[in-house]
Amino acid sequence: MLLAVSAACQGLPSASQAREALAQAAEAVRQSPNNAAARIGLGLALYAVGEEIKAESEFKKAIELDPASGEAYFALARLWFFQHRTSQALEALRRASELSPDSAPAFAALAEALTAVGQPVEARKSLERAVALDPQDWESQYRLAVLLSEAGESARAMAILEKIPEGQPVFPAAREQLGLSYLRRGQRERAEEQASLMIAQDPRGAEGHRLMAFVLWKKRDLESALAECAMAMADDPDSVAMQALQALALWQLDRKKEAREAFVAAAKAQPQIGSAEVFCRLIQCEARDIGVVREFLRKNRWAITLPAAP
Repeated sequence: MLLAVSAACQGLPSASQAREALAQAAEAVRQSPNNAAARIGLGLALYAVGEEIKAESEFKKAIELDPASGEAYFALARLWFFQHRTSQALEALRRASELSPDSAPAFAALAEALTAVGQPVEARKSLERAVALDPQDWESQYRLAVLLSEAGESARAMAILEKIPEGQPVFPAAREQLGLSYLRRGQRERAEEQASLMIAQDPRGAEGHRLMAFVLWKKRDLESALAECAMAMADDPDSVAMQALQALALWQLDRKKEAREAFVAAAKAQPQIGSAEVFCRLIQCEARDIGVVREFLRKNRWAITLPAAP
């Protein structure tokens, strides 16, 4: 599988091993210069050592030698996507999936690119295909569940998320999403169970502490929620959701100055946070939470509309 080969190349443990892999790939091309697979191998080896321009050239040579090589298009697309050449990567991935209709990684990567350009419906179709081709692709299962949840198909998303821990016990992103789904359904005990499991597996991981912070805030245990926010942000300091929750919890504890500081920090990453809809989405609001959010915004929105200090 090309994606696995690419990952292996990128994950070589030492510079000497990377050079050795590159030398072997170059020798394979020297012996078979018109072999597309050898060109792809050399391109991957070049990419692994940071020679992106040369890698791109090898992938293109592979396509010239074998225009029906889905692997060559896939390799080129992954390089372009890494370089943030998203539109070019998207077209190459479309071609790769056409040429390799049984390649789950190609469809998974296509979904990633489609999501990046704001086409969630098409991304979902690609993920459906990737999952059908490889039911053990837990990452695609997770990403599909997220898209389903965003589309309002919470029951199906929940069914997928509940299966992922069975096949992949250590998958904090999936457990967090599952916990958030429980939280949105009012099942706090089940959400707290997922948070506790994640914290036990990785005491420093942001995902478990982030979920626990939401659970504790729902219980109105504000001090403990703030402690969990701090733990989450030690691992993920740019979490807008935690900054927003910090701001609201601090304000509820009458720590107004700190609350505004957290609110302003969140607004730098999410300028629309002054909207009750956006703020509520960030902190997983229930119906009973909307009033306190609106009151907080009414009294603090001015803080994010002031001109920046010179």
